[in-house]
Amino acid sequence: MKKADESKKQKAPAKTEDNKGSPEEPESNLGPFEKLKWPELPTKQAIGIPLAVLAIALLITGFTYFTVGSPLHLGLDFQGGTLVTLKTDKTDAALQGEFSQYPLSLITRDPSGTVSIRFSSMEQAQLDSLTAYLANAYPDASLEHTGSTFSATNQSQAVIAIVAAFILMALVIFIIFRDFVPSIAVITSAFSDIMIAVALMNIFGIELTFGTFAALLMLIGYSVDTDILLTTKVLGERKYLDKKITSCRATGLTMTGAAIVAFLVLHIVASYGYLVGFSTIPVLANISTVMIFGLIADLMNTWFLNAGLLKWYMESPQGRAKYA
Repeated sequence: MKKADESKKQKAPAKTEDNKGSPEEPESNLGPFEKLKWPELPTKQAIGIPLAVLAIALLITGFTYFTVGSPLHLGLDFQGGTLVTLKTDKTDAALQGEFSQYPLSLITRDPSGTVSIRFSSMEQAQLDSLTAYLANAYPDASLEHTGSTFSATNQSQAVIAIVAAFILMALVIFIIFRDFVPSIAVITSAFSDIMIAVALMNIFGIELTFGTFAALLMLIGYSVDTDILLTTKVLGERKYLDKKITSCRATGLTMTGAAIVAFLVLHIVASYGYLVGFSTIPVLANISTVMIFGLIADLMNTWFLNAGLLKWYMESPQGRAKYA
């Protein structure tokens, strides 16, 4: 009998490494960001620092609103007026004296030597006089005029467009996750990205034009993609929460980093293409700058603010009860 028992014991399958424990901790493939040391902050600091930056951005935007009457410095498309672009070696003081009989408001220069002179709204007689003078003194100059009525219409339509885009984005987020706290975390992160970009536009003197307005609309989409990726990964089981965030962060950093590099190349080509024989493209330069502002802000808001809010929620009694 003893020999029979020993033979049965010998036939019992040995426990291999493959079936130890259940379930196993998921392996994380961090790709090119495997060795990147992302700052690990306590949950309160991870939430508090981005919110403090958002508060500063709101203060800057509010100051701009009370000083110029709008959250952003408005460009020709939204303010109206006349823009003259020409090539000249004259100083700003000389140009101010030359066009003193017209309502000159701003003179800017780009690296290629092109001078842009902006005039505020003027009567039709003044506009005809300016056009005639430019035809004689600067035959190669270009003139662009936007009426006050058209610019006012643009302002109202722009407000409707960005509010509608944000509301629709928020509805989609709520439909996808059907959970209040994760949805608010995604929406807050996207809102912070846009407000930080707006504040930096005010600091660096980038005006709101059709191009930069399109960039702000694009930021809504660019902001929520990594937030949705993170939230989808984290929601579910609470197991291995930190490893889920770390693995997801590597993917998100790859996505955002690739976008930043792409817009950086666009900015260099649009701003300094004249060095190799191309003309500058200020519209593309401004669009790429605004996108870079928003994407850099998104790194902080996604991987500190949104990740911190999700971690706090998943470890709270409400999160523990819903995602056991």
